[in-house]
Amino acid sequence: MMLGWLDFVVVGAYFVAILAVGIWFGRREGSTYDYFLGGKRQHWLVVGLSIIATEVSALTFISVPADSFQGDWNYLQMYAGAFLGRILIVLLLLPAFYGGAVTTVYEYLGQRFGPWTRTTASLMFIASRIIGSGIRLLAASLAIAVVFGWRLEWVVLGAAAVAIAYTTFGGIKAIIWTDALQAVIFLGGGVAVLAFLFLSIPGTCVENLSTAYNAGKLHTFTWGRDLNNEKLFWVLLISATVQNCAALGVDQDLTQRMLTCPDLRRGQRSLLFNAVMGLPIVCLFLLIGTMISVYYGTQQSLSLPAHVLDHSDRVFPHFIAHVLPSGYGLKGLLVAGIFAASMSSLDSALGALSSTAVTDFYRPFMARRRRHAETTSSQTEAGAMKELRLARFLTFFFGLLLAVVALSFAGHDRLLWEVFKWVGLIFGAMLGVFLLGVTTRTRGHDHFNTASMLSSIAILVVIKLYQEHASTVYIAWPWWVVIGTAWTYGLAACFSGRHGRPR
Repeated sequence: MMLGWLDFVVVGAYFVAILAVGIWFGRREGSTYDYFLGGKRQHWLVVGLSIIATEVSALTFISVPADSFQGDWNYLQMYAGAFLGRILIVLLLLPAFYGGAVTTVYEYLGQRFGPWTRTTASLMFIASRIIGSGIRLLAASLAIAVVFGWRLEWVVLGAAAVAIAYTTFGGIKAIIWTDALQAVIFLGGGVAVLAFLFLSIPGTCVENLSTAYNAGKLHTFTWGRDLNNEKLFWVLLISATVQNCAALGVDQDLTQRMLTCPDLRRGQRSLLFNAVMGLPIVCLFLLIGTMISVYYGTQQSLSLPAHVLDHSDRVFPHFIAHVLPSGYGLKGLLVAGIFAASMSSLDSALGALSSTAVTDFYRPFMARRRRHAETTSSQTEAGAMKELRLARFLTFFFGLLLAVVALSFAGHDRLLWEVFKWVGLIFGAMLGVFLLGVTTRTRGHDHFNTASMLSSIAILVVIKLYQEHASTVYIAWPWWVVIGTAWTYGLAACFSGRHGRPR
């Protein structure tokens, strides 16, 4: 792919800006309180933008246009559930987290139930985040590899190295501010490429949209009674509500941002801002994929290579590389947008994995040791610095691990739906026990909660493996997270343990 001098200027300016923002806002990290929570001084609007960058990131930038290019706007049906899921978080989960003054959401489970529930949920988060963020990293790296013609392995390692650098240095403040900037960059790139498409396709905007509509490319809602139809509106509404409540409410990766706001009201405001902005953002990238399909339909001299058609996640990157003009800064902006999607999908995962490992495993372990020995104030201060060094080391370690996971999924197509299927096995168990904590006062026993969560995952894994080898019984993947949530909640509610909730 040929880049003009102005394209190189845009890409270079992006990297300079990201490094400058990460270093400036991430300076003066003196404790894990600053490193993990940003001193609880972050503005709700910046937090809302950073959530958009992490949640949307590579999968929306690459896989949503691929989905609408290959099919229609069926994916948009999930937005209604996404909105409802956020409302549940605002009303139920965030008040509990702020009330418990937690660093990670799994601390709340320790306060409400005990150490077994907390540790089990923390391990589930680590497993689901390593898989989910590894796939997100792969989606963005595939796009960069297609655009530049580079080897995928080097792109994955390079993207991981850049994200590791500023995340290790600046912690959550660097993550929030760089992600907010990166959200503006890749959304601006999306608007720019859509404008280019409408200007390049013969005819007016209305005529082009009519062409897409007549071809069935704008079809959105699917109605019916077959509950195993993965594209049915009611199926996706229920699944997306539960899925988003879990993804943003019990997943430390995204919830950590809301906990950096000074108080509950501003934390809730950051998530409501994200909910409102979700619809136009999803529509933007769906429309890009649709218009790319229309564009190639009107260009008799252009056709997509077989290797791109066989892997639809490569359609948008191929369009950027071979259709967008060089030398005007537009191609450079889209390349910067791809890099932004890659960085924002990785840095927050590193911060969340590090905070969970330190807060939910290292701190309880050290607390048990301190109970058997007297500690002085100087030893306490030295322990705090040791904890900060450990947090930075773990950030580096998890960055390498996510790169390995990304490469292991390199042969999969349609990565957007692959993520939903994998996390659906785990998120239900996590959400079920959180909902039990915030909706009851006496239900739930520490040890039986763990058994309920593990049995939920075991049931779903059996369903998934059975359906891959037999066709007599079929349960569509959108129901997996719903089944997991209901099973965990119902089984754990049969037992009682601690009374009351943390104030």
